[in-house]
Amino acid sequence: MKFSSRAVQGVLTWVLVGCLLLAGFLGAVFHRSLALAAGLEVTGAPTTVPSAIFSPAPTLVAPPLGNGTVGPAAVQVEGTAPGRAELESRLAAMDVSKLAVGADKLALGYEILDATTGEVLAAKDADVVQIPASNTKLLTAAAVLSAFDPQDRFATRVLQPETGRIVLVGGGDPMLASVPAADEQALKAPSLQDLAGLTAKALIAAGQTSVTLAYDASLFTEPWNDTWPVAYRDQVTRISALWADEGRDASRVRSSDPALLAARTFASQLQAAGVRVDAEPAAGEAAGAEIARVESLPVHTLVEQALLRSNNSFTEVLGRQLAIREGQPATFAGAVAAIRQQLTSLRLWDASAVLLDASGLSRSNRVTPAMLAATMQHAAAEPRLSVILDGLPVAGVTGTLRERFTDDVSRPARGVARAKTGTLSFVATLAGTTLTADGRSVAYAFMTNGSPDGWAAKVWTDQGVGVVTGCGC
Repeated sequence: MKFSSRAVQGVLTWVLVGCLLLAGFLGAVFHRSLALAAGLEVTGAPTTVPSAIFSPAPTLVAPPLGNGTVGPAAVQVEGTAPGRAELESRLAAMDVSKLAVGADKLALGYEILDATTGEVLAAKDADVVQIPASNTKLLTAAAVLSAFDPQDRFATRVLQPETGRIVLVGGGDPMLASVPAADEQALKAPSLQDLAGLTAKALIAAGQTSVTLAYDASLFTEPWNDTWPVAYRDQVTRISALWADEGRDASRVRSSDPALLAARTFASQLQAAGVRVDAEPAAGEAAGAEIARVESLPVHTLVEQALLRSNNSFTEVLGRQLAIREGQPATFAGAVAAIRQQLTSLRLWDASAVLLDASGLSRSNRVTPAMLAATMQHAAAEPRLSVILDGLPVAGVTGTLRERFTDDVSRPARGVARAKTGTLSFVATLAGTTLTADGRSVAYAFMTNGSPDGWAAKVWTDQGVGVVTGCGC
């Protein structure tokens, strides 16, 4: 039988297609073996460069250069400061009716200052003294940061007057912990456990495996302020130069003898580290050679934390440290004298001011809105005091201000203003810094005393900051 050439070509074509299909099928089934046989799959280090198989990447051409260098970024210029008449008019228009309900005597005062120049932008009864509550902490912070180097630290030490006897000496570290923080994100404050480990190592190296333990907290005196009600014992620990965890026990209850509690904790940690402690720790005097120590976080961090947490105990301890620094006795009166001394040198002290503590718990404290505003303006202008601003909560965002600034009047300050709160019964104060709608940085202080409606009083201070922040006037 004869076949035409066209028929032969057709058959060959179908045979070729079939072969290709078969090869594809076998390749799909046995792809790894075929690839290995062909030398296309690499199981170790490559033996060929990619360009031998793949097309080379296109050559990148650099963009053309300009005809000159890029100039420096423009310096940001602060906006126009608010006009005093307009700003005072807006502040005077705020509703204060709820504050006055049931108030025998209502005091309202404020001052707003240009943060750069110190010019008064608005004021009302700014020179009339009121109870500042926790805004007292701003004054203490400014004084402490002015007196100390930001990197200064306070040591808790162990001394050995003789073989077999050691003394735990408090150095006034407000944030000394019993054990290291478990949270890696937490501040790494020193701990008694750290100190116990160092002490045990030194003792064992000297051949001592048992000791008696004394403790010395005599750096500070006068643990309680006579103007504080007994009920404040859940707000502040009895002030001591030696404590751990702010003088709280395992149940978070504040101890009436924080130094003894710290010594007992230290004794148990020493024993866990291999050194037996004979007998109950007893009060003693600092004496002998130093064998171990731990040092506090730097002063600037201690101040920041005291403000951020509005911590009364921390602030009172910092007041005592300031007293010692200024040559005053480590008492409440000594701390106040040292604060006054520092603020006077900064030209921030007002002759009408009265302070009886460093934290603001005393209802006998009296300061003016002008004094608080000036302190905030100084903190904004002086880099040494900038830690104060770092320690202030942000309106509507963090800390004590997180749940505030929610109404239409105060809302412009959310996320913009920073402030320290002050709250006691019949007392609401707020001092800090903010940026106006025109981009001008200002410092402010709002104070109100006498209103039985504590929430309405807080809202008034928040709204005042909201008016200032939203003022493009």
